[in-house]
Amino acid sequence: MLNEHPVIGFFPTFHSLGEVLPQKKIAKNFIDNGGKVIFFSHGGQFEYLIKDIGCKLIRLKPLDYIEIIEKFDLSKIPVEKQQFLAYDKKTIELFVKDEIEAFKKTKIDLVLSSFNPTTSISARFLKIPLVVLLSGTSTSLYYSSGYATFPDNYENIFTKVLPRILKRYITRWMLLNNKHFVKNFNIVGKKYNIKKFKTLNEILEGDYTLVCDDINLLGVKPSDRFPLKNFIGPVSIGFSDYQSKEVDEDIIKHLKRPGKSILLIMGSYPKKKRFINILNMLNKTNYNIVVVSTTISEKDLSYKKENILFKKFIKSPQAINKMVDLAIIHGGRGTVYNAAYSGKPSIGIPSFIEQQYNIDCLVRHGAGIRLSYKFFEEDKLKKAIINIFNNYNIYLKNAKNLASKLQKEILEERASMRINEILKTNNKQKS
Repeated sequence: MLNEHPVIGFFPTFHSLGEVLPQKKIAKNFIDNGGKVIFFSHGGQFEYLIKDIGCKLIRLKPLDYIEIIEKFDLSKIPVEKQQFLAYDKKTIELFVKDEIEAFKKTKIDLVLSSFNPTTSISARFLKIPLVVLLSGTSTSLYYSSGYATFPDNYENIFTKVLPRILKRYITRWMLLNNKHFVKNFNIVGKKYNIKKFKTLNEILEGDYTLVCDDINLLGVKPSDRFPLKNFIGPVSIGFSDYQSKEVDEDIIKHLKRPGKSILLIMGSYPKKKRFINILNMLNKTNYNIVVVSTTISEKDLSYKKENILFKKFIKSPQAINKMVDLAIIHGGRGTVYNAAYSGKPSIGIPSFIEQQYNIDCLVRHGAGIRLSYKFFEEDKLKKAIINIFNNYNIYLKNAKNLASKLQKEILEERASMRINEILKTNNKQKS
């Protein structure tokens, strides 16, 4: 670690568990090795999670997301656009001013952000290195790779008849030239003499972008902007050393029943009705099903067969992934890596673009099948399950081969080391 004991400003989105926990793990590792950490927040229900690592938390102007998005008809706005609705010109101005004051006062040496786009102005105005922790499938590197499939949310009668290769070309161009919400950031950025943002990617990616994905899963090639050392790996929930190795006794007993077994774990699925559609289809089968959900229970079924076990929480998702024959997931980063590390095949039903691309990674490795969320049909899910079980040796071999390629080291340690390298580089440039 650096002898100077640099102060790092950690700035996750405290509204997202998937953003808070990776930063918490990196912060703890950084502190354990002599670094100093301050957390900043624009509000969120997961602020309490960092209390046990002894960090100072500075609360800035809160993002009243709910109040703002109530002005919109969200049924007409794709999920990937909804998260930007709160960033009107007024909010950007308030946040940038607040962040600049807080960063000056605390004298931080570097900002580590994850979806706090206003730091793209505040950190650069103060000439503080901006490091952004980002999913690999949300980077311009992934978009330019040619792997990006046409977003399911945008499919319609017309697009479904277009050649797949043409849709990929259109998708690549759209993602790399996305200018949504850029105007407001440029209006505010101009006041701080910030170079004009050409695309949304330039706002979301930092001076350095740390990719919290395994490059072997993504299948992309490093570049000058995304060197191999910036691929720190999947610092996320569910598959690290922090996960319990214990498995609930009722799950062990349930999975001892004869027949194939399936884990249904969909995270925060946007529409309860869709989740119930999936569950109704499984309820008509004889597979042994473990359902993990905080919002769905057996009360949501007209009847429940004894082959279905409901759990609100499980101690070790990855351990259970290894015990079952197949997982049905939504494509969140945590669930994808639990499935990938388990070496078992999956079926993904993603609800927005990042989840879609996460599932696509499993599909490219021959370890799973992706189904449409928008055009979901129970019969298609049934056929996908039968397809995997009828060709199980092939899917299982591919899934195990993928698991053998994934990183095994402590990934938050790699992130801390990379942050220190960036600090040293920045210090040399200043001297």
